[in-house]
Amino acid sequence: MDLTKHFPRSPIDRLHGVDHLKRMIDKARASNVGTLGEYRYNCPLDQILLGHFGITAEDFARIVQTHATDETIYAALWKRFPKALMPEAVEAFNRRYEAAGPDTPEKQAWFDSVLQALDPSRTDIKTYHRLIDLEEKRQVPILKGN
Repeated sequence: MDLTKHFPRSPIDRLHGVDHLKRMIDKARASNVGTLGEYRYNCPLDQILLGHFGITAEDFARIVQTHATDETIYAALWKRFPKALMPEAVEAFNRRYEAAGPDTPEKQAWFDSVLQALDPSRTDIKTYHRLIDLEEKRQVPILKGN
């Protein structure tokens, strides 16, 4: 995975129902081989998923390094963290993750400046995962009522 040439997968591109897992695998792969580019492995959104599993970024990177595919990585995570991958736990995690947005005035100011530079008409974008998808030029459906 060379993130100097390609975007990682979307934050909401799920692996076995888990938000951010595919993206974090991409970032860990790139980190392991030194091709992260401008991306940051173990960023605050990564930390939300790492916290859900109760694992460090270093341990996650080792799992990724020692397993060749998304499926074998998922199997290794299932073996170590089955409770975190139960449907109820995944659903609760996804709700928290998908609601993650700026929680301080400083973060809100940064978020607003990025959104303004990307598309000031998108007043419906309030969460990090939607901002990331907009920034990486993915389709981001317009939410009504925002």
